[in-house]
Amino acid sequence: MEASVARFAAMGTRVELHLFGRAAPDALAAARAAVESVEDSLTVRRESPAVALNRALARGGETVVADPLLWETLLAVDAMWRATGGLFDPGVGGDVSARGLRDAAANPFKPVPRRTPGPSWEGFGGSCEAFPTWTPASAGVEREGEETISRQRFSSGDGAGVASSSRPPSQLGPGLRRGTSAPSRDHITLSRWSALRVDRATRRVGATRPLALDFGGFGKGYALDRAAAVLRAAGVTSAFLSAGESSIAVIGEHPLGGGWPLAIPHPEIDGVWLTELELTDASLSVSSTVGAGAAKPGRAAMVRPTDGAIVTRRATAVAVAATGAEAEALSTALLVADAPALARLRADAPDRRFLFSHDAPTRADRPMELTA
Repeated sequence: MEASVARFAAMGTRVELHLFGRAAPDALAAARAAVESVEDSLTVRRESPAVALNRALARGGETVVADPLLWETLLAVDAMWRATGGLFDPGVGGDVSARGLRDAAANPFKPVPRRTPGPSWEGFGGSCEAFPTWTPASAGVEREGEETISRQRFSSGDGAGVASSSRPPSQLGPGLRRGTSAPSRDHITLSRWSALRVDRATRRVGATRPLALDFGGFGKGYALDRAAAVLRAAGVTSAFLSAGESSIAVIGEHPLGGGWPLAIPHPEIDGVWLTELELTDASLSVSSTVGAGAAKPGRAAMVRPTDGAIVTRRATAVAVAATGAEAEALSTALLVADAPALARLRADAPDRRFLFSHDAPTRADRPMELTA
């Protein structure tokens, strides 16, 4: 069966869209446009509606959110914040000083060229996820990387792998960057989603105290959701979508029949699989506190939003859900949850939500044990 494939850089990572069977001729282009529209709305690496919102929130003020994708994202995040008991929280503030927040409000982005020499893609040991190498020349690129669209033959020997890794540090707007030190408990209060005020009737969004929002991996899942919706509308019945290989969405069944087989590798040990899953019309997200991505210089400590505790466990979370946005929120919540909250989250869907501990002994001939 012929497969149409698009590969490009967006959302700070590598995106791949694999389509199988007949579909509208411009389906791939439309799906890419859907991903890029989410990037345009949610990115914090250049001027965007999300950055404009952050400037207002950094002042402790309010603004009207006119951008439809940002507004829909805010509503989706609010729903997942409530569903996870506050464990999923895209608010930032714990590693950003109040002075930095004020500076962010006062200093808009400087103009940058629409396109400058882009980054090279580098793989990191123990992970098949690739990150762009950010340089001063490429920091202002609107979209990095080159697109490749090809026609391929699909055979039964092809497989899909998923790597667990973390996202690179992101710019949160002018003057806002993630730090390397653990935040104090006083600063933790800046980042809580509960400080956000959302008026659904007028679309006015404000904050009771200074904060900023970084949608990060949630944005990747949401972008894949938008692309999948476009593809379904174009008549696509079988597709595999990946953003950084830690965010996956599949449409329909595998071209050869049955679910899409996915293997989740151990982030540090070659040849060890955490679990193997089959997906049909579903999304998957992987989050981890170990591996090359998590150890990358400049990474801030992971903090549990509900109590400000530093998350020290060495673990990988895997979540399967109907949408990418939901899967992203759940994998993050699983990773930061304490024991009682973890039990509650897993009890709702034990065969779709996993947390694998990397502190226990591991052998290559058996899967990792689930934490309690």
